[in-house]
Amino acid sequence: MKLHRIISLKQSLYCFFFILLSGCNVTPANKSAILQIEQGQFNEANKTIKQNYSAVGKNRLLYELELATISHLNGDYLQSNQHLTNAKSHIESFYTISVSEQALAMLSGPTFATYEGKKYYLPLVHYMMAINFNALAQSQPSMRQIHLDSAQVEMKQLDVYLSQLKTNTGGYSKEQTDNSLTDTIYKILQPISAPSDLLENIEYKNDAFAHFVSGLLNEQNSELDAARIQYERANQAYSMGFTKQFGLANETITLSRANLARVMQLAGGYQNELNELLDKHPSLSVSDSPQLSIIQDLGIAPEKKQLNLLLRAERNSKSLIMYPVFIGTAREKREQQHWFQMLYADTSLFDMMQNYIMGDIGDVVLGSVTKRIPLGSLWDDAEEIGLIDALEYGGRISVSYLAPPKLPIRKTEVWQGNKKLAELTPFHSISQLALQQALTNAQSEIRVAFTREIVKALTTQKAIRAAGADKNNLLGSFVKIASTAVNAITASADTRQWQSLPAQIRVAQFNIEPGLQNLTIKTTLNSGRVIQQSANIDIQGSMTIWHTRTFLNAPVNSQ
Repeated sequence: MKLHRIISLKQSLYCFFFILLSGCNVTPANKSAILQIEQGQFNEANKTIKQNYSAVGKNRLLYELELATISHLNGDYLQSNQHLTNAKSHIESFYTISVSEQALAMLSGPTFATYEGKKYYLPLVHYMMAINFNALAQSQPSMRQIHLDSAQVEMKQLDVYLSQLKTNTGGYSKEQTDNSLTDTIYKILQPISAPSDLLENIEYKNDAFAHFVSGLLNEQNSELDAARIQYERANQAYSMGFTKQFGLANETITLSRANLARVMQLAGGYQNELNELLDKHPSLSVSDSPQLSIIQDLGIAPEKKQLNLLLRAERNSKSLIMYPVFIGTAREKREQQHWFQMLYADTSLFDMMQNYIMGDIGDVVLGSVTKRIPLGSLWDDAEEIGLIDALEYGGRISVSYLAPPKLPIRKTEVWQGNKKLAELTPFHSISQLALQQALTNAQSEIRVAFTREIVKALTTQKAIRAAGADKNNLLGSFVKIASTAVNAITASADTRQWQSLPAQIRVAQFNIEPGLQNLTIKTTLNSGRVIQQSANIDIQGSMTIWHTRTFLNAPVNSQ
């Protein structure tokens, strides 16, 4: 009878898990603000961010970044730059890590720690500040030179950062710990790893687009030698792998190379280098006519979401078994399944063999939706520290995943009256950048999540024993199930991110007559809908830059 009650409690717990998980996803504050931004409700979006984030709290970086975007879109470029300046200060301060905060995050969850952003955020901060100064230069002719100089300062700071990034590819080394329990758990969980070829060549090593924009800004400010250096760096990065890594158009290589040739010719003194470049690329055309470069930020970066997993110990095979729990819409469930299969599932021949040896034919079939972690000799270590007993009723683990980047755009073109001047092509994909960063971090994230939840389970196990309850009696089982449920409630993934970033950045560049020109960007969606954005652009010097942002869900008459 007692055994029956315990089994019933187990079944109740599993039912509770599924009910609990079905209500776990909550819309982040910055996601809610995005919906308002797309409708042009900038004041409301500003209030949403301020109501949910604090300028001094653990989300202070997101507070500044999201408000910076809103101010930029609302045309308040000085206020946007103030928020971005604050964001830079926060990023610099995060190099000092709080030990007490790390301990709290280990026991409570990653969202209890300060959000420190991603390493590609700082280049985007400099980029946005430079774009803001460029907009101020166009709107305030009397201060044009001051604002253009300020834009160059931002790009010079960015250049220093990128130089360090190239030198120190891979970021910071993993912090070492002297916590023997944590070390033991890490060793036990070490077999959780993605296929080795999945994570090859997706590291953020350099930023060709940042060099390209820096070249444009320098040329616009008649700093031709500085522009030459940046175009050369952009061309090298695009051609040596940036274009391929982020699925960009070959126009990235062609245009950066053409710009390099043009500023060599304009600056003078580089005839030998120019001849060498033209000999190497005979089809390269060099124009000394005034140029307009259009930079179009498109859409919204993909949302970071939560994937829930259940972990249990299997004594017969001396293995840990991990099961994904797919929740949400049908589309979200497919996304979660694909993410799990891509990173964690037993789909390699070796994994299938292990399932065949340790389980049965059913385990081989289910390998694409499970992950078996054979412990072998580590099983004794796991039993000794109490891990196996702690996972008697299973444990819930939560990790983040990134929704697949989707940009339903057929084409983007620039028109003057009834004449098509050029087509805009992808020069940077922030969606791909964010996705690759998420894939790179996925392995360490799941091990940290496992370690955190196991430490919580072991702490509970010790508390049960200290209270005199035994796992073999009904009271002990009930206490353990209750504590497992509490741990499941508090388990969560860190889905925080700079949500208002664009999904993709497109560029067009072409010859144009000096003076005031009325131009229209037409963005055609797969549905056939055309979004139009028009502006009067004052063409000056050899290079003029027009930057715009296009939201795909904006009201028809708002663009």
